[in-house]
Amino acid sequence: GSSLLTGPEGLMAKERENLKRLKCLRRYRQRYGVEALLHRQLKERRMLATDGAAQQAHPTRSSQRCSAFVDDVRCSNQSLPMTRHCLTRI
Repeated sequence: GSSLLTGPEGLMAKERENLKRLKCLRRYRQRYGVEALLHRQLKERRMLATDGAAQQAHPTRSSQRCSAFVDDVRCSNQSLPMTRHCLTRI
């Protein structure tokens, strides 16, 4: 049994093909060597890009003020999270 997996000597063509398929299935969806390194670097670049975009798209709104104007005076209340207005204006 184990001698069949060590080398192709003494195997028929069909057995060699089956052994090749078995080895390919064992590596299915797994990355090795250079491919694994490049994949990890790509994931890191994507994480940095999405983290930077998320920070730019959603600045900390907890310190921002309501953007509503009443009688040409801006509201001084803090805005609710993920909104531009305070609770009284909503």
